[in-house]
Amino acid sequence: MPHHDLLFYSGDLRATLEHHGQGLVSEVDAAPEDHVLQADEEEWARALAERYSVEAPELLADDAWMNPPKDVQVDVSWDHFNRAIMDPSRPAYVPGHRTVVHIPFTGDKSVFSLQASTRSLSPPRADVANGELRLVVEYPSDSPRDIKAETAGLVSQVNQSLAWARADIDQYNGGLEGKARAAIQTRRQRVERHRQHVEATGLPVGPPGNRAKTYIAEALVRRPAPVVTSTPSSQPIKLEPVLADEVFEHILEVIRLKAVGIERSPKTYAGMDEEALRTDLLDALNTHYRGQGTAEAFNVKGKTDILVRHEGNNLFIGECKFWSGAKGFVETVDQLLGYTAWRDTKLAVIMFVRERDLTTVIERAREALEGHDQFVSWSDAANETELRAVVSWPGDERRHADLNVFFISTPAKSKSA
Repeated sequence: MPHHDLLFYSGDLRATLEHHGQGLVSEVDAAPEDHVLQADEEEWARALAERYSVEAPELLADDAWMNPPKDVQVDVSWDHFNRAIMDPSRPAYVPGHRTVVHIPFTGDKSVFSLQASTRSLSPPRADVANGELRLVVEYPSDSPRDIKAETAGLVSQVNQSLAWARADIDQYNGGLEGKARAAIQTRRQRVERHRQHVEATGLPVGPPGNRAKTYIAEALVRRPAPVVTSTPSSQPIKLEPVLADEVFEHILEVIRLKAVGIERSPKTYAGMDEEALRTDLLDALNTHYRGQGTAEAFNVKGKTDILVRHEGNNLFIGECKFWSGAKGFVETVDQLLGYTAWRDTKLAVIMFVRERDLTTVIERAREALEGHDQFVSWSDAANETELRAVVSWPGDERRHADLNVFFISTPAKSKSA
C-alpha cells in the first residue's frame, strides 16, 4: 500500500502562530528610531498585520485531476485472507495499476502539518506538495478501487481539519493589529524616554561638522526621511531636485496598497467620481510624506494631477483617469509628456477601470503604449495589474523617464443598487 504523511499531526498550530507573531514585535523593536517616531501608527499597524497574517489553506476540490494509471506490480500480501498467499510476511506481487490524484489548494501549506486546538484522533493522510495535495492510489487489476470516492473521502476529512485550523488562524489574524499597535506604542515610549535622557545631557551627538550630507528635494520628505545617496562636498555645484528611486518605489507601493483597498471595497468606491478617487489617493500619500513647512507634499493642479513641486519644477506627477479606451489612454500619456521643465522626474498613470474585463483592458493599453512614439522599452512590473516602461521626452530622445501605469478595478454601481 502507498505510504502517505499524516496531516495535521506534527506540531502545535497555536504555538507556531504565536511564535510567528513575535516576529512582528521584533520588527518594531528593530525599526530605526526616526521611523518609530514619525510613522503613522494606524497605517504601520495595518501593514504589519497584513505581513504577519497567515492564510488558511482552502482545497480547490473542483479542480482535482489524476494522472493516467500506470501498469505496476502491486503487493497484495496484506490481502492474504482472500488470496492464496502462503507467507503474508513476504511481499506478494500481482499485476495492477497506480495513479496520483492532485488536489490543488491555496494558502499556507505548513498548516497541513500542524494540530489545531480541536483535532481528529484519526487524521487524514496525503502528500503535501507546493500548491497541491497528492493521493497515490494503487490497486490490483482484479480489484479496481473507487478513485473518485477515495478522493471525496480525503477532501471531506481535510476540510474538517481545515475548519478547525481556520478557527485558530482567524483568532490569531484578528489580534495582529492590536498586537502591532501595542508594540509600536511601547517602542515609541522607550525611544522618547531615551531621547529625553540624551537631550538632558546638554551635549551634542557626534563630532562637529560630521552631519550626513544627504539630499532630497525639501518639497518631499518621507516619514521617515528616505536615505538618499550623499553628495561629496568637493563638488561645488548647485544640486538639482532629484526624486530618488527608493522614494519613487515607495510612492508606487503606497498607491498599490491603496488600490488593493479600493478593489476590496467595491461598494464604497463604485459611486465615486474621478476627483473623489484622486483625493482619496492624495490622503493616503500625504500620510507618508510632508511638504516644506506643511503637512502635505502632494498637491493638485487642475482636475486630475497629483504632483510634487520644488523651485518651479515638477518632481513627480501622477495622472488619474477613468479608462475610456486605448485612444483615451494614449491621450493621457501624451498629457504627461506634454508638461515642460521636467528633469529627472518619475511618472505614474492611475487608470480607474469600470469595465469588468480588466485583463482585456490591460492588454489593449499595453499594445497602445508599445506603439507610442516615445516608448523605449518595457521594465518589470510589480504585478499583473500594472505596466512599467521607459519612455523618452518629446524632442530629446536621449532623456528617459520611468513610467508606471496602474489599473484599478472600480466597477460602476449597478442600477438596481
